[in-house]
Amino acid sequence: MTKTDFGIVGWGLAGATMAWQLYFNKKSFMVYDSTKNYSTKTAAGIVNPIVFKRLTKSWQADTLMPYAESFYKKIEIELGQKIIDAKHIYKIFSSFEDENNWMTKQSDERFEKYLEPVSSSLNINHVTAEFGYGIVKTFGNLNTIHFLNASKRFFKHNNIIFIDEKFNYSELDSNNNEPYHNLIFCEGFEIIHNPLFNYLPLKPTHGDTLIIETNDFNFKHVLNKNMFIMHLEGNKYKVGATYNWGLQEPVCTEKGKNELIEKLDAFTNFNYKIISQQAGIRPTVKDRRPLIGTHPNYSNLHIFNGLGTKGVMIAPYYSEKLLKSVINNEELDKEINITRYSKFLN
Repeated sequence: MTKTDFGIVGWGLAGATMAWQLYFNKKSFMVYDSTKNYSTKTAAGIVNPIVFKRLTKSWQADTLMPYAESFYKKIEIELGQKIIDAKHIYKIFSSFEDENNWMTKQSDERFEKYLEPVSSSLNINHVTAEFGYGIVKTFGNLNTIHFLNASKRFFKHNNIIFIDEKFNYSELDSNNNEPYHNLIFCEGFEIIHNPLFNYLPLKPTHGDTLIIETNDFNFKHVLNKNMFIMHLEGNKYKVGATYNWGLQEPVCTEKGKNELIEKLDAFTNFNYKIISQQAGIRPTVKDRRPLIGTHPNYSNLHIFNGLGTKGVMIAPYYSEKLLKSVINNEELDKEINITRYSKFLN
């Protein structure tokens, strides 16, 4: 039996990104499409280099943003179709203090490439914004469903094997009879069921989103005020998202739906119809850093997880870092390496 260089377990953002890194680096691989990918399939895919709560730059934004933009453009060339929708983020201010803070940061050279100057003339119909808006410049958002589906079709066309069934951990063979040399677990929140890596302190975060339909609102970018409204196609918009740290099943909740309706109605006055509700579980980590690295007891078993809410921006750069760690023995940064949690391993 001819072995592939790598096996990938999971086909969400992490798994698909890892597959492209392997493809670009001319490594053979196979995929166990074994998870339901609750997070990626419901995610908005927004690339945001700014943390609004503190109006600071996202972790490593200056490195991650340009790498991610180049990476996704490279994939678009291979696919011959778009996976990135060009959108900026319009942040609605809640006070004059918000506006002043924005202007202060925008005049700082460290932020000027991400923040547009405040414009008092900006007006968006059916939106209440008495203190104005600030605009975050970004290369857009990843169409996550299209990314997963188009990538899978592409790889299948290129004879990559996809096994569409749940991965069986008991099949890991100490006699090295697996059909791959290295295995990368990209399972998202389902890592909590993985007996090899469930010692890692993943903190699953449930979130509800809504898909609405409206003929009264016509805005093609992303609007943000304690939530987001993002144009999808035609007269459809995605609205989200909630955060629930107590629920670990990807089920839609009435509480989440009501929370989103209340927030949306607080600053908009257009008529809309809810056409669907979605729920996902984000693979977040307490220290807000990814879980990347090699199992301390098994040199051919690796993990690429914990990408959290900034996953679309983080995944491209750090998938390359993991690959270089495996094939070139390059050392991973301590703040993302799973060795930081070795004390939790039994």
